[in-house]
Amino acid sequence: MNIFALFALSFLPLVVVFFLFVILVPGQKKVRYGILACILGLFAVVPTSLVQHFILNLPIFTASTVVNLLVTAIIFNGLIEESVKMFFLSFLPFKKLNLSFYFCCALLAGMTLGSFESIIYVVKKISGAAEPLGTQAVLNLLVARAFTSVLIHTFCAGLSGLYLWMFKKKQTHVLPFVWAVLLHGVYNFFAGFSNNFYWFAVIAILFAILECRIWYKYNNLSDTGVDIKRY
Repeated sequence: MNIFALFALSFLPLVVVFFLFVILVPGQKKVRYGILACILGLFAVVPTSLVQHFILNLPIFTASTVVNLLVTAIIFNGLIEESVKMFFLSFLPFKKLNLSFYFCCALLAGMTLGSFESIIYVVKKISGAAEPLGTQAVLNLLVARAFTSVLIHTFCAGLSGLYLWMFKKKQTHVLPFVWAVLLHGVYNFFAGFSNNFYWFAVIAILFAILECRIWYKYNNLSDTGVDIKRY
């Protein structure tokens, strides 16, 4: 498959979501801030790739025991990736955005990162395959990634963004970020299985979506002046 076609197909879901964001989310300068969020998501690719290249090759991370793989997934895919995402999300103009606008920007940033990682993943698959992968096989990979890896990146970025929102609002809830770290790590760990254990990765995605809803609602109540101590 042509590399340009690969890029286009990988980012097609992001383009669709971006247009929905512009059409449905209330606010001004949506295109500008939406593009900024996507750029920040792309910037996050560089440090995570560098960490993967230099740190994951250390002996402590190369052992293939189950415990080691789980710890590596939580530390790298969870803690490090989500910390990098959150760092770049901090460059969004917090004071100029309301909660829904900010949350959607966080989702866009995560989706951009996930989409770009899908390209890297597919390119590695193509280059490492014993036989050339056909167009259908590549499409199957992209579709599978769009409904798994891209989603976990998207909603974990949403959780990290919600934590950052609360942090800037002087609230002390760290659970959204903890969930982002754990769920991203758990997803990556179980995504490596080819048996029924793989479904735990799907559960991690669904749980991330649920936690986004819970913490978004919590923040929305807080921003509207509702006494959230009752909840």
